Amino acid sequence: MTELELQGEYVMDFFCRRSDGLGFREVKNNAVSSDLFIPADLLEFLKESSRKQWQNLLRKSDYNGDEQKLLRAVMDAIREKIEASANVAVFLNNTLRQRPFVFEGETLRLLYVSGTELNGDEDFKKNIFSAVEEMTYSFHHEGKKIFAFRPDLSFFINGIFLGYAELKSNFTNQTARANGRNKVTTDYLEAVWEYTKIANSNDVSQTLRRRMLRPFEKSIHLVTTDINDTFVLRNPGQFFDDAKRGFQESTISISSFRPIIEDVFKPLPTVADAETTPRVRFEEAMRSLYSKKMIEKEILYYNFMAYTYKTVTVKENGKKVQKKEYKDKTGRLICPRPKQKFGCDRIVERVQEFLDHESEPNYFINKLRTELTALDAPQELIDKVVAERESYCNNKYVYSLLLQYAAGFGKSNIIGWTALQLKDLRHNGQWVYDKILLVVDRLQLRDQLDSMMLNMNIDKAMFVEATDQETFVAALKDKRRIIVVNIQKFWELKNAIQKAGGNFTDKRVAFLIDEVHRSNTDDVHQEMFSAFDELQDIFDENGGFITRGSTKKNLIVGFTATPSERVLARFGEFHRGSNFNQLWRPFDTYTMKEAIADGYILDPTKHIIPVPAKMYFELPDGVLQLVTEAINSGKDEKIAFAKKQIYENADRRKAIARFIVNRLLSQIYGKIRGQGKAMLAVTSIPIAIEYCKIIRRLMAEKTASGTFAKYADAPVAIVYSDSQKYEKCASMNDGVAEDKVIDNFKTAKNGLIIVVDKLQTGFDEQKLHTLFLDKEIRDINAIQTISRVNRTTKYKEECHIIDFSFGNVNEKNIREAFAKFCGMVVTDFDPIREKAVVSEIYRRLIEQPIFNKWFERYRSTKDDKEANSALCLEMDADIRLWIKNMIDAHARYVQDVEARNEEVDPSMADDAAKALKKVIGRYNSRMVLLQGVIELETKFSDADFIDFWQRYCYIYNAMFEKKDAIGTISTTFDGELGLLVGEEIEVEEPGEPGDREDTPQKPSKPGKKVGLAGIFDTLAKMNANEQEREQEMQFWLAQTEELYSFLKSEGKFMAMLRSDNFTREQIEKEYNKLIRRYFRQAENVKVKKLIDENKEMFLEEFKTEVLIPKVSSIKPYKIVDDDYSSMVAEPNV
Repeated sequence: MTELELQGEYVMDFFCRRSDGLGFREVKNNAVSSDLFIPADLLEFLKESSRKQWQNLLRKSDYNGDEQKLLRAVMDAIREKIEASANVAVFLNNTLRQRPFVFEGETLRLLYVSGTELNGDEDFKKNIFSAVEEMTYSFHHEGKKIFAFRPDLSFFINGIFLGYAELKSNFTNQTARANGRNKVTTDYLEAVWEYTKIANSNDVSQTLRRRMLRPFEKSIHLVTTDINDTFVLRNPGQFFDDAKRGFQESTISISSFRPIIEDVFKPLPTVADAETTPRVRFEEAMRSLYSKKMIEKEILYYNFMAYTYKTVTVKENGKKVQKKEYKDKTGRLICPRPKQKFGCDRIVERVQEFLDHESEPNYFINKLRTELTALDAPQELIDKVVAERESYCNNKYVYSLLLQYAAGFGKSNIIGWTALQLKDLRHNGQWVYDKILLVVDRLQLRDQLDSMMLNMNIDKAMFVEATDQETFVAALKDKRRIIVVNIQKFWELKNAIQKAGGNFTDKRVAFLIDEVHRSNTDDVHQEMFSAFDELQDIFDENGGFITRGSTKKNLIVGFTATPSERVLARFGEFHRGSNFNQLWRPFDTYTMKEAIADGYILDPTKHIIPVPAKMYFELPDGVLQLVTEAINSGKDEKIAFAKKQIYENADRRKAIARFIVNRLLSQIYGKIRGQGKAMLAVTSIPIAIEYCKIIRRLMAEKTASGTFAKYADAPVAIVYSDSQKYEKCASMNDGVAEDKVIDNFKTAKNGLIIVVDKLQTGFDEQKLHTLFLDKEIRDINAIQTISRVNRTTKYKEECHIIDFSFGNVNEKNIREAFAKFCGMVVTDFDPIREKAVVSEIYRRLIEQPIFNKWFERYRSTKDDKEANSALCLEMDADIRLWIKNMIDAHARYVQDVEARNEEVDPSMADDAAKALKKVIGRYNSRMVLLQGVIELETKFSDADFIDFWQRYCYIYNAMFEKKDAIGTISTTFDGELGLLVGEEIEVEEPGEPGDREDTPQKPSKPGKKVGLAGIFDTLAKMNANEQEREQEMQFWLAQTEELYSFLKSEGKFMAMLRSDNFTREQIEKEYNKLIRRYFRQAENVKVKKLIDENKEMFLEEFKTEVLIPKVSSIKPYKIVDDDYSSMVAEPNV
């Protein structure tokens, strides 16, 4: 089948002729005007949509009834408006909202929209969608034909050109990936090349460009397909400046620049997978691009202009209010990447499926039966799976959709596009959602959403913000249907929803959450919580009490890069694999691995640079004496080791601060064409404050004069939550409020921002190049934190993570977390099995002697405070006696076993009292795990039952309160930092849990605890580890010295360094040339990586050695003394 046969016999049938096709009008190519209109279609539509206005225009003297003359004038006016717009979708959207198309005083309607309150879709059906084969576009300038091309299929709405598609046939060994993309990009670049030749410098207003390149730059999208695969290119104009400059300077050719455009010419995802027939995939792809409702969505939602804003305070009705104003009006076109649009469309399609079958309670269960039957599952298994599925809470009280999207992929835009569509969604002639709630708990996320909504033409008149219970309840009563919920603590949101409970009974509400992981503490090993999880708890509690009695189910849509097992089981999709194993998976995914491969985000694991700080551990003299006395007397004492002492060590902090300043000035600030920035994340507020003071002082000294004076104004900002223990954050920023501090940092050319917990999620600054970590991160927290630097922007080629953590544990933690979350996260978590475990533990607990003796008496006195107090005294004493008897009995057992020279049975490692406490802990943890996942009998969560066993744990803990340590291991910084090379590891995407073989765990053997005397062995081991680290540091230091020796042997380079006649750029150019030569002779790949990741910093260090010999033996990050006397400003070069 040739391309002509493909488009004529199949594609045009699907678009224009089939009853189940797209319903386009088939138009001959000779009916298209040279300026990309179908005049007959436009005239037909205008006479229907604007009949009165059209007649008024015809009566004007300029036209005197000449319909063709008037039509020509209208087309010219429309063309000029399109050319002045970002693309045709933005133009048509403006005619519906902000700027109606007015021609000579008459407003002409160019488009009907669907779902109006008065006419539903009736007016929308009057739009004319047309497809044209082999349309020829030819551009003439000053009487000469400059450029021409002939797209295979062109598309129009009401006579206005929308875009085109290039078809390729696999039958002639042509593919869309290779040949189709090549053809589209070549046509565009040839047009740019021809434009460059005729425009020269005479097209300042770019009028000629807009007219000549309109079929490319003003289209909604350019598409190529070969039936098997479809590719989409949007906004090719983003490459115009670079292509034009390259052609003018003769630095590029069409063939050399083409791959740059093809890199963003991405495949269109489909629900139908590779196993599906090509025609099914093709038709799904074409419907997602060209169905009438999808074209309408492109115009209404998916294309908008993004502007930068500033917040100003103005007076309205005598009150001061904050408003956003344009910082500048040079906006940029925002349109969806293929996967972004795919995700939005899938959400709306699933919501539509929910609505269509809401009156069928067994719809999804029957759908599951059908799927299992299609897999040839035995009937017994089908019945079992269905029964299990019906016991789960997933989608029982509220519809929920979980989307696993990579951090940095642009979830805020997806939320905006989805919110707009849900706001406008109608079902059975009514709005589906009374309220759309965008839930955030970070100032930056709220600000991003504010700006996004303004860009999408959602002004303040269309949405309201709720910041506490009162404003939330008021917002539910407000006529505005979009609510930005900015409630900082989720228990406040829970109370607010409960308070507004009545309003939820008669309303259908949609919650959209860009998942916010947060912590309630500043602890180094902080627990991360899921906002999505907590919101669902509100609706599931007490069998969905908030919406009980309502026929309308609410909707929660959550976006996360890091779903946990529990989150997947609560909100994910129930799925049975080909081997019938139960899996939970996200509704849709676009993983970090995919986003990195597609070039949308950077790989933050590629450049993890460990910077160890050698420490020395010892017992202070006084503590050593106490330890000796305790050993001699046989006392059971202990020694404390607080890791936080390492992070609080002042000398270590000074060395790290010096390293940070040197790297900022010598390397980071020069990245991204001189616009690089960095973030420093630390363990606590006081440490952040100290870092801020030291770094500011060092910066002031280093930028006072010389090479780095240009960075004197780069901010060193600090952001943390205010606490009564420490000075207010604003006072550390010269009285500037947090939002302004962040805004100043984002608008500055360079800068460092110091954080504790804030801004590690939701903070989006594309020019963040380096993340300094002086804290330990792991799992979800690790992914959220490192994703601050993974954003892409022009000239940003990589991102760095500098790990100062003790033992450089972050390198391992980050890689483990990345391996866990880089691909689609699935889990074989089995609530049924876990429920059985809970049932068994419950049985064991109710069989305990102390339970049978005391529980019913305890329960019966709960309402009588005096009686209960008296009973508790008696019960507590009896439980204490029982615990003591169990411990004594176990001690006798161990003594007897050891007397026989036998080993203690592993199952008898703990006494009965301690074992019981562990059983209670397992019970509680599983109850938390299963909450909201599966329906449980009320007895399992009986408040008195839980309370009774909690009381047992209190009694046990009180009997064995941890003794205070007699002393603490002393921690000393041992003089200097080092540079290591991180490992390069190819991360394997995890497969389905059921497909992997679990490595059996070796049973742990009970062993004797190390006595107090073992503290000396422990100290020796700790210091040996530090010594090994130092040897590694010295090895890499030697590699650096070899590089320096090589540089010193280069006479020309050394002369340049010592001369005042060479610019920094000239020196760096010669340096980079020498580095390339050094790499050719270096065999060790790790050595190359060390130099490549640190070469700018090495250059500054080398210059210091050459130009200031007296400090040549001092590394820039080594502590010499407390007053920093060794610091000098960099000399001019």
